[in-house]
Amino acid sequence: MAIITNRSPWAVTARSNVALYREFSVSQRPEAEAYVLELKSQGYMPSLKQLENAFQVLARDIGFPRFCVTFDTYEEAEKTLKKLESERSLHVFRDYAAATKVTAAELIERYVTEICPSHKGAESEIYRLRRILSSEAFVNKRLAQITTEDLQNFITRRRIKVKASTVDRDLDVLRQALNYAADVWKIAPAEDPFQGLHRPTYFNERDRRLQGDEEARIVKAARGCDNQWYEPIILIALETAMRRSEILAMTWANIDIQGRAAFLPVTKNGRSRKAPLSVVAIQILEALPRDCDQVFPVTANALKLAWSRNICPKAGVVDLHFHDLRHESTSRLAESGLYTLIELQAVTGHRDPRMLLRYSHLCVSKLAEKMDRSRTTITNEYVHRGRKRRVVGVVATDIAAPSETPKVSRPLSKDNVIAFRRRAA
Repeated sequence: MAIITNRSPWAVTARSNVALYREFSVSQRPEAEAYVLELKSQGYMPSLKQLENAFQVLARDIGFPRFCVTFDTYEEAEKTLKKLESERSLHVFRDYAAATKVTAAELIERYVTEICPSHKGAESEIYRLRRILSSEAFVNKRLAQITTEDLQNFITRRRIKVKASTVDRDLDVLRQALNYAADVWKIAPAEDPFQGLHRPTYFNERDRRLQGDEEARIVKAARGCDNQWYEPIILIALETAMRRSEILAMTWANIDIQGRAAFLPVTKNGRSRKAPLSVVAIQILEALPRDCDQVFPVTANALKLAWSRNICPKAGVVDLHFHDLRHESTSRLAESGLYTLIELQAVTGHRDPRMLLRYSHLCVSKLAEKMDRSRTTITNEYVHRGRKRRVVGVVATDIAAPSETPKVSRPLSKDNVIAFRRRAA
């Protein structure tokens, strides 16, 4: 139950005599009425009125202390009342003493043990929280004692060792744990330490494209690895624009060779989808052995280490992430001009078209060629500062005729397919 009451004082005024003005508290109404009678007996014409400068919001709930706040205006009080009546009103009736009885470390440890294992990104979350537990002293404080300054100092120390994006992800996981404790376990400090925190800013969008023969060198380096799965994984990434997690999660039961599609029950955005498979992708899959349910029995960490420590160094390629292959594949599809935005979304699995634009980094030289082809007329003269000027050396024949977009050669030959089949045998 929540109500608004006027707790403003009582004011007694007498006409034509300002000196007789007096105020009484809201609980002193009898005294105010007695003063009015006294003024009347003296021949004055007094009036009694309650002011409007103190409005109290009173809320009660069984088992919780009374919530009581006073505001200067009725509008402010009404705004708070509506907030109390919403779902967030539950935060008002909370035993904040619980945050003084448990340390942040105990709370995080409980979250890691009970909640994290059910998350899709459990491995990463557990790793980040375990690192915070083992290296940060502020987690040993009682939850109610942790301040914004503690987290700001954590950011400052962490930024010396890692990038801003890594620090931001650490903060995301930490806040996720504290929010769960507040929402589900009802253990929260009276003041949120994340409020007012200056988080690191960063810009991590990438536009790295494969240059020259980098693709062939990477595939050759992967072919030379002891693990036979790295080469086909790279080729599938370039052919389908699938994420690393989607490729490694593929199972033979979800591969439809005839329908040329791979069903992905779990994706990054939480929704299942069907990824189309090109002819080359089908050839690669058909050449692979089927020793187990997984199409590629490789862990994400193994592929990550092999990519950074073996494949890229052997290929002589720098500043290339495995996820850049998804950029490359998507950009090639967009450059072909054969797909609409909706069709590209169906291929890549993006739910937001704005995210798709980040991946489709069209080649600037090809865009320049399209700009030339879009011109219907070419003039050799222009006006500058009131005088005609002539463009020297530019004539209509200088604009090249539209040419076919060169096809991207794939480092997949019959020898590769035969090699895959031999391994399968």
